[in-house]
Amino acid sequence: MTWRGSQTGWPAFYLTARRPRGCPADEVPAEALTGLRLRLLHSRSTRKVNFRNGNNPGGRSHVRGDQEPLLSLSGLLRRLEYFVVVADELHLGRAAQRCGVSQPTLSHQLKVLEKELGAQLLSRGSRRMSLTPPGRALQEEAPQLLQRTYSIKARIKEAAAGPGRPVRVAFSRSGHALRQREMVAEFRARDAVPVSVESGWSERNIEQVRAGRVDFAFVRPPIEADDLRMAVVGEVELVELLPGEGLPGDGLPGDGASGRTAEDRSAGDLPLIMWPRTHAPGLHDKILTIVRQERSPRGLSPYVAWEEPDYINVAAAVASGAGVSYMDRDIAEWMSLSLDVRLRPLGVPGPRTDVAVVWREDQDPGLAARFVAACCEVGQPGGMEAECGCLVP
Repeated sequence: MTWRGSQTGWPAFYLTARRPRGCPADEVPAEALTGLRLRLLHSRSTRKVNFRNGNNPGGRSHVRGDQEPLLSLSGLLRRLEYFVVVADELHLGRAAQRCGVSQPTLSHQLKVLEKELGAQLLSRGSRRMSLTPPGRALQEEAPQLLQRTYSIKARIKEAAAGPGRPVRVAFSRSGHALRQREMVAEFRARDAVPVSVESGWSERNIEQVRAGRVDFAFVRPPIEADDLRMAVVGEVELVELLPGEGLPGDGLPGDGASGRTAEDRSAGDLPLIMWPRTHAPGLHDKILTIVRQERSPRGLSPYVAWEEPDYINVAAAVASGAGVSYMDRDIAEWMSLSLDVRLRPLGVPGPRTDVAVVWREDQDPGLAARFVAACCEVGQPGGMEAECGCLVP
């Protein structure tokens, strides 16, 4: 005997069982559910869906191993994926095409989702479809849940596979002085994964990430890389780097300044020395903007007199008395350990520059989140937690 399951909450199914005596033909008593077999008649799909009976002694299932239980977690997640596409398109035909299913199947899955959540998610008019308030709430929450699920799945897959290809990281050229090595060490300790490292200027690091040769790279914003993801993980103070006191100044060729001490020379006599703009155009421009604001009111030239290839050569030129420069406090302090240079703060608080991490759009989001979190733990301990790790458009 077959009963319609309208009173059981399963309108899309037929319940097949032996009818107990005295049971109305349109009702199914709870005690009769034991051992019932459900056939899905609505869907055109060949997939068989079976009901896992919680009243069965020993908790044994009446589904075969190659069949998926009704109301499984994977089914709910699949329906959430469908809903996200429908909420984006607000058109069943286009959404069904994106999801790779028929329009009736998609419509049915949405109705099942509404029944599971106990709320109408979509308002279906004759001409257009719109989201209800519960639908708008789910539109905000569903992507986060799905993304978290994908991350968990990827992490479990990584753990099951065991140690594989190391995570490839590129430091910036100033990374040793900006705690980037400590950031990577924190990530390595947290995830217990192998890490390979290299170093380069920001522009090179961006190209390395784009080409897929490294997974994460430290850069100095601002950068032009709309195709990449970026998160700020720290900041440092910008200071002026001056020759050490009492050091004979070499000066520029022909400036007649040779033989005078740095203290004797007027600040206006000291030209500005920088590294090439091509290494990190955004940071270079930002520093020069700060330099103009700082030097122009004092009647000092804000223009770069000449360039040195990197930080160490810039600092060496400053130590010789040939000029002044501006760089991150951490780098300047590191240079002062081996060179006769001194630091001058630019204010209280002084101007600051950012340290950031970039990665590709197709990078595992879970891995990216863990890498950024480890960097922030070192780069911003006890401060700016709300801003550290924030994505920068």
